[in-house]
Amino acid sequence: MSAQFSEKRFESVVCIGAGNIGAGWAAHFMRAGLDVVVYDPVPERKEWLDGYLERAMPALEQLGLSPNASLERVEFTTSLQDALRGAKFVQESSPEVLSQKIALFQKMTALAPDDAIIASSSAGFLAKDLRSMAKAPERIIIGHPFNPPYLIPLVEIAGGENAIAAAKTAAEFYTSTGCEVVELKREIEGYIGNRIQAAVLKEIFYIYSQGVADLETIDRAIAAGPALRWAVMGPSSVFYLGTQNPNMYEDFVKGLLDEIKGGFVANAEFDPEPLIAAYAREVQEEIGSEGQSPLLDLRNSGVIALRKALESLN
Repeated sequence: MSAQFSEKRFESVVCIGAGNIGAGWAAHFMRAGLDVVVYDPVPERKEWLDGYLERAMPALEQLGLSPNASLERVEFTTSLQDALRGAKFVQESSPEVLSQKIALFQKMTALAPDDAIIASSSAGFLAKDLRSMAKAPERIIIGHPFNPPYLIPLVEIAGGENAIAAAKTAAEFYTSTGCEVVELKREIEGYIGNRIQAAVLKEIFYIYSQGVADLETIDRAIAAGPALRWAVMGPSSVFYLGTQNPNMYEDFVKGLLDEIKGGFVANAEFDPEPLIAAYAREVQEEIGSEGQSPLLDLRNSGVIALRKALESLN
């Protein structure tokens, strides 16, 4: 018998895993004014989680805290049973090892109430695999964020064709907490955002391999060009605006594809692996020469400013 899911906004969330993604989710849900229970089997993660939340607070305050938001509403536990007792919405963010995730979902679905929705932050595994040994698998979905979840609003929901009620309720809940939700019609490895990022990264490696520019220059070309448009609208919308005559858009797209065939992207045989060491060294020594802190500050302040500007447009 299928579990019935409430359409109301949940008042509490259980976050499984206190790594970067799990802690980022805890910060996001706390900002939305919810009670948050964070589970991690490693006791030392408590101190790390507290530090993460304190570092995130300036950004959370700039984004705007719910009147009920408070760090005191975030609780840490090393007991999975305690964490899941009475749970209604669970956000899983454990390490990306499929066998471990499958075993974890088997445990979680045995311990959590039958009507608890369990969403995985997995970066690429399919919901059908995570459900393989689970009890009441129709409540398991993918709720994939971008890092860090408290700063980047996108959440991709996948696997909903076998968990329609859970996906619908999860979409409403995520939206109620300030997320931008996209739902995939069917599952695919990597989902949408990760696949686009992967394609861009491959092209960066190719341009780098050809000696066209250093990595800092490539980054600036993307940030000052397509990324500005992408912050406002997706590539297909951008391309549509690229033709002078909308009625001739099909011909315009054909021209773009001819350019791709003509060498505008790396060929399928290009292998970036031999470049990894040189790429990593240049990023560390040039782009990251002053460490991560100034880049984190720039990312946070820049994304917050963009989000506020876009909100004013909408």
